[in-house]
Amino acid sequence: MVGAGGSLASAREADFVVVGVGARPNDPRSARIVDESQFLQLVGTAAAELGVRNLEGLRDLVASSQAARLYPRVNWARRRRLARHGLLQPVPLANGTGYGFRDLRVLREVDEMLAAGLTLTQAIHRLLPRLGGQLELRFPMAAVRPQPKRIDLRMEKETADAWFDVGFCADRERSGFPTAIAAYQRALEIDPDHVPSLINLGNVYYELGEFVRARDIYARAAAVDGDNPRTHFNLANACDETGDLLGATRAYRRSLRLWPGYADAHFNLALVAEKLGSWTLALTHWKRFLELEPGSDWAAVARSHLEDARRKGAIQARQRKRLRPH
Repeated sequence: MVGAGGSLASAREADFVVVGVGARPNDPRSARIVDESQFLQLVGTAAAELGVRNLEGLRDLVASSQAARLYPRVNWARRRRLARHGLLQPVPLANGTGYGFRDLRVLREVDEMLAAGLTLTQAIHRLLPRLGGQLELRFPMAAVRPQPKRIDLRMEKETADAWFDVGFCADRERSGFPTAIAAYQRALEIDPDHVPSLINLGNVYYELGEFVRARDIYARAAAVDGDNPRTHFNLANACDETGDLLGATRAYRRSLRLWPGYADAHFNLALVAEKLGSWTLALTHWKRFLELEPGSDWAAVARSHLEDARRKGAIQARQRKRLRPH
């Protein structure tokens, strides 16, 4: 298969020849010719009897060579280390390894952290909270949890901005999160509407995987700072993580009303729309994302989802038409 790294063999030796767009088989006389979608449908029907799932996901995989070009700082050794920690779920393919959508998100974040000067160990510590209890069963936490930095809270900081500065310096490292939380909370005691402290405190809790608490703090920030699209975007992300898909939809839409060209908001809203089964909405925002960022690292993923949204939207429309009374 083209998308999964297959090679073209003689059709005389095969039952099926799977071709991509523009590909031609060597000898079509002895085998049935199908495209990738048809092949996945055929294999999926047979595999369902064996309990195999998610074969269509092969179309969205990115080969390791392409991942290396997209995220050059995350080399093979680093990807292998991320996989050992459970942060990546590589899929074996005929030509090496493939990475799915969630893996691409991790690779992009790690690449950005490395570019900002963090070590791979520091990047892993920032991402590990996503694994939750699974991590504690697999790794000795004492070995990967540095001692928290401490400050003397008796030192009187008279302004919210001053305590924000303490938190801002502390939350650069996961080991400084306890200090950052204490500093941001102190800033909010002085000024309950101090938006920078609210946003950064929400970010810390988000990275810790405490999404309900992060959502509540982002909501406070959005109530005070209602004209900032990024504040609503953060709130939408936290709503999505807690399963509040309607709340996420409202917050992403609010963000886009304030900034119609916010590409990340279009991308994430399209994903939420898919979870809700609203394919027309998903289609609209995949199109808009590709209009805004046709050459971005995420364009290939968006195009794949766009085609799925078109197909599923057409099926949904036909079903509604059949149900409509005459």
